[in-house]
Amino acid sequence: MAIPLKFELIKSIVDAGAACPAGHAVDPSLNPDLRDAGVALVTTYVEQLALLGIVGDPKPLFGKNGGMWIGYSLTERGRELAPSEVQLRRAVAEITGGPRTEVSESVAMLLEECRHAQINEIYRDDFLRSLEEIGICFDQGCFIATIGLCGKILEVCLKELLLRNDIRVDPNFMVGKLIKTIRERVVDEYLDPALLHVVNIINMSRITAVHANERIPVPSRDQAIMVIFATRDVVRRNLSHA
Repeated sequence: MAIPLKFELIKSIVDAGAACPAGHAVDPSLNPDLRDAGVALVTTYVEQLALLGIVGDPKPLFGKNGGMWIGYSLTERGRELAPSEVQLRRAVAEITGGPRTEVSESVAMLLEECRHAQINEIYRDDFLRSLEEIGICFDQGCFIATIGLCGKILEVCLKELLLRNDIRVDPNFMVGKLIKTIRERVVDEYLDPALLHVVNIINMSRITAVHANERIPVPSRDQAIMVIFATRDVVRRNLSHA
């Protein structure tokens, strides 16, 4: 598997291209970030960005600060992407391994919040990895896996909420029973009224995943989005108590 490229260097390449006058090739030797990265690395990045239609006209040139480099210019698409870091991130997600949509980007932001939160060390690594996989599965259109992972995250958060209130429950309780217990015994805790509908989607997806003969519709993209954002809300509310 290819090693993902670093977005920071991609942005430096695009920024240098945007600052270069039309009709001129970027001289990487004049840009401190590109010069520090070195000829070989910059050439690799320029080649990959050319495949994505972001840079064009790559050609050898002798740098004004020395060395043989690959000069380049931004394509029209590259100039359109240059002002927006968000749009550029999505455009190069294929080579950076980053989020490709607004939804997976919201998951990535939640993951960063969780990395800086106080999460029980017993399940911290698994919790963070599961969050990361939610975004990856969504971008790949694997909605059953996406929803199943959301169910896993919800179970962890709801059980943690009950434990925080000194309420012990059967370890085999799933999301639906956990929600019912919280509503009955932790009446001051807010839970989205639509959460039980989300649970139904999760349960349907789990049945589909484990019973090959069940004729149950594969969840839609919209259902996956609904479950992701409901999960994000529960995670954030849970972390606010940390």
